[in-house]
Amino acid sequence: MRRADRLFELLQLLRGGRLRTGEALARALEVSVRTVYRDIADLQAQGVPIDGERGVGYLLRDEYFLPPLSLTQQEVEALNLGVRMVRANADEALAQAADELLIKIEAVLRRATVQPLRGIGIFATADSRKGRAALAQLRLAVADKCRIALAYCDAKGERTERVVRPLGVEFWGHVWTLTSWCEMRADFRVFRCDRIERIEVGSPFQDEPGKTLSDFIAKLQSKDR
Repeated sequence: MRRADRLFELLQLLRGGRLRTGEALARALEVSVRTVYRDIADLQAQGVPIDGERGVGYLLRDEYFLPPLSLTQQEVEALNLGVRMVRANADEALAQAADELLIKIEAVLRRATVQPLRGIGIFATADSRKGRAALAQLRLAVADKCRIALAYCDAKGERTERVVRPLGVEFWGHVWTLTSWCEMRADFRVFRCDRIERIEVGSPFQDEPGKTLSDFIAKLQSKDR
């Protein structure tokens, strides 16, 4: 991570009036505690209003950085619902990211005229956690374009071993699905994540004509027509 990017992320972590220790900041940024102390000292020297000290923790005063977001009440409600759906139904890493997003947005909405996020009566409950444990692995495999070997049990209880190219993950309100190119069937296949019993991330792949997510969507649209 470039130093400029790290300093920006450090400011983001300190937002919202939260007291964060040097150790916690170092873990989040994946750097040494010494580096965090040096970065904070540099920011303070440049006039950034960071309060605190070593061994106690640090926080960024609310008046610094971004002005309140210009959002309507309905936009805030839509944002709130989206964040809560992620917290309730995504994997642990995305749920934690949603928590961080909620804190950062509330920090800049605090002086706005709209109702704050946590004051809105919108909730999203979690479905069964089955199928969510593999979601983080699947998301990374999609992003990194890595093949995955998976053990899958279909609706009839039949188990198969597949090697697929993961193209995308989708949430349908009750289940997550994986859209992929199946190398065994030489065709697109969609798997329910709660029926995937085992995942092994394998070698990277390159996009090929006829085997991409865009090709899959185009195939669906041609069937609709």
